[in-house]
Amino acid sequence: MAQPVERMPDELDASEMRLRVVLDNMPGALVHTDTALYVVFCNARFKDMYPAPGELLQPGRPYPEFLRFLANNGYYGEGDRAVLVAKRVESLRNPSSASFEDRAPDGRVYRILRRRVAGGGEVTVMTDITEEKRIERENAEKEAQFHAALDNMPGALVYTDAAMNVVFCNARFKDMYPAPSELLEAGRPYPEFLRFLADNGYYGEGDRAALVAKRVESLRDPSSASFEDRAPDGHFYSIRRRKVDGGGVVTVMTDITDQEVERHLLEAKRRADEANGLVTEKNGMLEALSSKLSKYLSPQVYHSIFSGQQNVEIASKRKKLTVFFSDVAAFTETTENLESEELTEVLNHYLTEMSAIALEHGATIDKYIGDAMLLFFGDPETRGVKEDAKACVEMAIAMQRRMRQLEQEWRQRGLERPFRIRMGISTGFCTVGNFGSQDRMDYTIIGNEVNLASRLESAAEPGSILLANETNALVQDIVLTEEQPPITVKGFLRPINTFKVVGTYGELIDTGQIVLQERDGLRVLVVLSKQDKSEAIAILEEVLSQLRS
Repeated sequence: MAQPVERMPDELDASEMRLRVVLDNMPGALVHTDTALYVVFCNARFKDMYPAPGELLQPGRPYPEFLRFLANNGYYGEGDRAVLVAKRVESLRNPSSASFEDRAPDGRVYRILRRRVAGGGEVTVMTDITEEKRIERENAEKEAQFHAALDNMPGALVYTDAAMNVVFCNARFKDMYPAPSELLEAGRPYPEFLRFLADNGYYGEGDRAALVAKRVESLRDPSSASFEDRAPDGHFYSIRRRKVDGGGVVTVMTDITDQEVERHLLEAKRRADEANGLVTEKNGMLEALSSKLSKYLSPQVYHSIFSGQQNVEIASKRKKLTVFFSDVAAFTETTENLESEELTEVLNHYLTEMSAIALEHGATIDKYIGDAMLLFFGDPETRGVKEDAKACVEMAIAMQRRMRQLEQEWRQRGLERPFRIRMGISTGFCTVGNFGSQDRMDYTIIGNEVNLASRLESAAEPGSILLANETNALVQDIVLTEEQPPITVKGFLRPINTFKVVGTYGELIDTGQIVLQERDGLRVLVVLSKQDKSEAIAILEEVLSQLRS
């Protein structure tokens, strides 16, 4: 009997070692604290997920110190840190009182679960649920899009499960059948709603119990019958049911009030068939449709519509925007020797390259007009009037830079006269929003500043960028411009002051075209193309002389 007793410590060490290996390799983080809230043990995964100073997680260290470290490093979000820590300390004393989620500074999300263990103390397990949260967001977005489509379909729709309980009904259903809302809540027995309709005259004359029973039977066997409901207000609804994969029945109600008998029967059947097919296919269709629609809308507009920030309705507002207009100089002459297929390829290549630069700088792409582009900054997202103007001018410079690169590519492909683009930029108040009809609308801008940007583009030299006065004033700290002779344009009573973009200060310094030195309260700019070096030196020496006196 003595021999096993002598091996027991080794066996315990081996058992503890195996347990530690298992705990260190479990997918979640784990920490064991005793009844006094001191650390007993934490696994290696815990230290990976929470890169805190090692001494905070040593056995015997007060666990609340680690919780305060997390609060001070942004894991608990906004709020009173002491209160947030106290709440978590209390959950150690009473593990059943609450559950938490930590958001790490790198964006990852951890679910926190605590459990009291035999012998005293608590075990806390942290599980990485970042991917789960991402999937939840995506599913919620898809479900919202799906429900929006169903709510805007022409007919009413209700989906009941195999037990004839309500799963979902669209907004149109509640408009057509103004029943107490609780009758249409998810999980409510649908036959209760059918009895409400019978009691309120929707099924006409006859034994109400028999009329309800007939409709309940049609839920079990949708092919057994078809119905028409007559609403108290005189409307007629055609009722069609269809079983769906996975169990349950979809019922579609179509308003057939104003149709002639033969015509309304055929139309009701068509719409019912479409609606039934829509239920089984809509989720995939919505995803595909969403992807396709994104190609026709500027990303900012697409996001604002599908996130619910902007309604799809005819509406507009006044905002100060920076407007950009460009087109290809002498486009017809440049492309007159190209076949239509070649022209299409070159034009699409040009527009694709320019659009990529526009989106990179945050522009809202309004429209393409042949070879012309209308863009604007400041709606639906804005960084402020000054920053919007800077982003627009930086985008225009990047476009001209890319065009010089494309010129070489197109020459190698045989295009004798590569594209040269003119650009006009103005800043001012515009009307922006949805314009058009209830059936077809366009998110665009109108106003004098749009016309001015177009006129500036027409007046610009090929390969150049022309700015209006306000835009020029907003970007003086990033680009060098040259004032041009005022121009008279249609729609404006007074001549317009214009400014040609020479380049960004950084590029001009790198190419040796300017000398620029800036300090607080001091700015020295010498444009070498406009100033003789000896004359510049003389002027600077005169300034130095004045400073010394």
